[in-house]
Amino acid sequence: MENSPTEQTAKHKMDSLCAFFKKTWLSVKSAIQCRHQGNKVTPHQPVSDTDSADPPEDPQSGSSDPDQDPDASKMTAVVAPSGLVPAGLQDPADPLPGPSTLDPVAPKFPGASKLRRITDRTHFRAACFTDPTPVPFDEIYEVGRKIGEGGFGTVYEGISKFLREQVAIKIIPKRDRDRFIVIPGCSKPLFAEVALNLLLKRPPLSPYIVHMLEWFEEDDRFILILEYPQPCKDLLKFMLNNMQLLDESQTRRLMYQAVLGAKHCLDRGIFHRDIKLNNFLINTKTNQVKLIDFGCGDLVKSSGYLGFTGRVCPPEYYKDLKYEAGPTTVWSLGFMMYSMIYKRQPFRSLKDMMHGSLRFKHKISTELQDLICRCMTLDPTERATVEEILQHEWFQQGQMSGGAQDQQMLQIGPSEENLHKPFSRGSSERQV
Repeated sequence: MENSPTEQTAKHKMDSLCAFFKKTWLSVKSAIQCRHQGNKVTPHQPVSDTDSADPPEDPQSGSSDPDQDPDASKMTAVVAPSGLVPAGLQDPADPLPGPSTLDPVAPKFPGASKLRRITDRTHFRAACFTDPTPVPFDEIYEVGRKIGEGGFGTVYEGISKFLREQVAIKIIPKRDRDRFIVIPGCSKPLFAEVALNLLLKRPPLSPYIVHMLEWFEEDDRFILILEYPQPCKDLLKFMLNNMQLLDESQTRRLMYQAVLGAKHCLDRGIFHRDIKLNNFLINTKTNQVKLIDFGCGDLVKSSGYLGFTGRVCPPEYYKDLKYEAGPTTVWSLGFMMYSMIYKRQPFRSLKDMMHGSLRFKHKISTELQDLICRCMTLDPTERATVEEILQHEWFQQGQMSGGAQDQQMLQIGPSEENLHKPFSRGSSERQV
């Protein structure tokens, strides 16, 4: 039975309308599938609700814009544990500029997954914000063997559960006497060691400092996730494990990096306050040196300091019970330089130090003697600055690099007690 003309017209309109909706749905579905395959959506990152108004979101930390570049979600914080070039935010697919034998290589992360993308985003956020990482620590990291312990915390080897990246994990129990610091860009005081590490994370980064990757706060402890150069040991162990004394060329290469690390701290308004051999790590493959442990640190203050919490006290502290950041840092670098070249401490007693009786056991260059004396002058106002150290003739004599060519030394060393033994007779002496 044929339909009437009216019914045929209505049926034609209905078919056309269905075809239109079908085409529209197929187009939308295809676009959604392409978008899903090209740029997986990362989960929303929780933000601290301590402030009544939400801070504006950093455009680098994520975006809900559907037109966002698909490659933007692949950005991750690249850490250069063994290179001499400051590392920033780098696409893993792009090499760092200026390759050399000491340049860091961006880690490759094959087989990205949804879980992997979440972890990458977590690390990216931690590098850009002052708040602690919101994801529970135990969900991200595995804790390994203990590698160090001090008055402020314990350090363990660790590994990221998803990235399988080796890190150092510093666990610091909360105490009533904990210090807190207000830094620019943060509205509330932060635990001092965290605050100082965050200041050092602001670009440009120094390759001579072990940087904090992220941090966590729990009810009874702070947890700092740090770079872990491999293979490494502290400079004291490195020095004592070698039978021969370091020659001046080797000492120059290591000390130059140490001075640059200390200078970077002062330039950022940070007083490390515990410059010593134990607080520098050396990569035993590249001889690159990095400063660690800001537990004693503070902001640089023009008014100076009264209490001392480090190990290498300058003479002005014993005389005036007061000291300043710059001269104290230089004193510590001179102390470290002397200990490295002689494997001994500079003074036999506090009396010797207060009299400026600095002995040189065996012959070293007059330039090195002059530099050590300028660093360890009793009067802090007459002491060299870190800039003057770097410009000193002794540092200008050789090429300043952390290459491994100077590491051909025997692995039979004197005992650690030798650092505390007095000098033998026949030493020359200079007043400083």
